[in-house]
Amino acid sequence: MKSITNTSFIHFSCILTDVLLKILLSFGDWLYACVAIERTLAATQGIHFNQSKSKYIAKYVMPILLLLISISYIHDPISRRTINDIDDEQRIWCILEYSTSLKKYHKFINIFHVFIPFIINILSAICITIQVFRIRVKTKKKSAYKKILYAQIKQNRHLLISSCILILLSIPRLIISFLSGCMDSIRNPWLYLIGYYISFIPPLLIIILFILPSRTYKQEFLSIIQKINFFSK
Repeated sequence: MKSITNTSFIHFSCILTDVLLKILLSFGDWLYACVAIERTLAATQGIHFNQSKSKYIAKYVMPILLLLISISYIHDPISRRTINDIDDEQRIWCILEYSTSLKKYHKFINIFHVFIPFIINILSAICITIQVFRIRVKTKKKSAYKKILYAQIKQNRHLLISSCILILLSIPRLIISFLSGCMDSIRNPWLYLIGYYISFIPPLLIIILFILPSRTYKQEFLSIIQKINFFSK
């Protein structure tokens, strides 16, 4: 950190680096929620689900979603400033100052961006399980209801498990966002760095969380891999 002496770069990093991390990580969580909503609609509508219309809507939903998330975090860069401490620490501090109302809003918006996508994912998994259960019980006897329900829960358990893993990995980021105080990067960086690294885990685990646990997605993924010739020039 001491090797960086460009004040413009340090000021830019202070203002935008942290907020960009928050925006992009929250955007990833909301994209998972959007996929869950689309999956639920496909399960409930069946053959009437319009895939072309879904793709068309997604082209508009994604940039609008990114814009709304960015606006929700606009208070963060506005409240940041740099202080050059030449006398004591001989370093440039990045200071974040919130008023009482902004502190409450900051806590609310962080909780909102973490838990609402999680709730959407959980409700999506429950809705899909119930919908498929309703379809299959129409052709079965009443005594087989429990077996069918158990089979559907087992088949869709990866949706519940992946949602729980995502929320567990997001909790450290949420906790660190509530911590107040200055971080002395040279002396004690580990708590904050670990929190950031944990926050990057969910985007890196898409295959493990969503594709490999699902038999359909896994087969499709493996078939695509087999078609790709990695050694072609």
